[in-house]
Amino acid sequence: MRKAHGKNTVRYYLLIIIALAFLFFTGDFGLIDVQKTAIVMAVGIDREEETFIVTSQIAIPQSSKQGQASETVQLVSRGKTVADAFEEINAKTGWYPKLVFCKLIILGEKAVEQDAFDALDFFLLDEYMSDNCLIATCDGLAKDMLNVAALVDPSGSVAMQKVLSPHAERVGTVLPSTLREFAIGYFSDGKSSYLPLLKTQPQQEQVSGSQQQSGSSDSSGSSESSSASSSSESSSGSSGSGGSSGSGGGQSNDKPVFSASETALFVGGKRVEKLTQEETFAFNAVKKELRLAAYSVETEDATCTLTVKRNTPRTKFKVGKDGRATLKIELVMAAGLLDYSKSLPVQEGADVGDVPSGAFTAAEKRLSGQIKTTFEKCRACGCDLFGIEEQLQKYAHRRYEELKDTALKNSIADVTVKFRNVR
Repeated sequence: MRKAHGKNTVRYYLLIIIALAFLFFTGDFGLIDVQKTAIVMAVGIDREEETFIVTSQIAIPQSSKQGQASETVQLVSRGKTVADAFEEINAKTGWYPKLVFCKLIILGEKAVEQDAFDALDFFLLDEYMSDNCLIATCDGLAKDMLNVAALVDPSGSVAMQKVLSPHAERVGTVLPSTLREFAIGYFSDGKSSYLPLLKTQPQQEQVSGSQQQSGSSDSSGSSESSSASSSSESSSGSSGSGGSSGSGGGQSNDKPVFSASETALFVGGKRVEKLTQEETFAFNAVKKELRLAAYSVETEDATCTLTVKRNTPRTKFKVGKDGRATLKIELVMAAGLLDYSKSLPVQEGADVGDVPSGAFTAAEKRLSGQIKTTFEKCRACGCDLFGIEEQLQKYAHRRYEELKDTALKNSIADVTVKFRNVR
């Protein structure tokens, strides 16, 4: 009996080895040739009437020399569909575009004036594309956004991904969205979704009374960057290379940083409204899990910055006899003292739990008002980010057909915010 069992074990192992060998020798290794493959790191999509303009940020293979950073180049292609535009890359360069490493898609202003999924359905259907790919939008052209040489990283797309990181979401400054999350909102009954709004900002803010120093290194670095950009444009039909950052202080000072603190609202794939930085934080407080988020409020004599250790949101939904839906939001914020604009006595500032008098009351009033403003803005533009229609179907399904077309428009929010001490 043991001998028969041993023979079966050997057979099982042989079958496993044969299966693994089959998967190995039939894999897609023929396409992963560095010299023939365009490794697409990020994609920007713009639109001119019925033509899609696709800007692909491609990693260029470099020899392994000490101190040499990886280089990227932007290639611009056009097509009646996004797939057609990608095929043009192969026709122009001989490189086969590979999307398995694509981590960011940027939609230009014109691309979201119509249905954004006219461009995004290609990526959703692509079997090599990850649905965890980040999506963002911008004012103006996505091509220009990808062409920016950022300060914090040689590759602009990598710098943008840092701004859209999970940490930024945990502290409430950004509302990142992935391809999967945007598609879920788009195909839901409410057809509502959101995307972070990418912008560039100068590295150094202007300070009154200070003089901006500009030496010969600044001007030479600027002209060198400009000439490199125009050279790349003429050679590849696209904009400048990401390249490695220059060593001159003046050149790095010219490079901007990215911001995504504002959020674009979408209904049916079209951009309809925008949340401010404060409204983005308010929505995060209700819908996301905050950790170590900073929140500043004005007290009677100074400004107090609180550190939010955790948030506990609860929502209750009900429909009145008149058909009006009410969303009751109860939010508890566990917070402590992070900083104060005036010096505090030792006995009052020795512990994070020593919050100045009136700070929590002011924070509750301010955040409650911001949540109400956010809800009203979403309601007015028809963007159901708070899930009114979904909760109507879940908790009042018998009246769903009767009220689904007017539930969001007639809904109201009852908001209660409570700040409590972490101690």
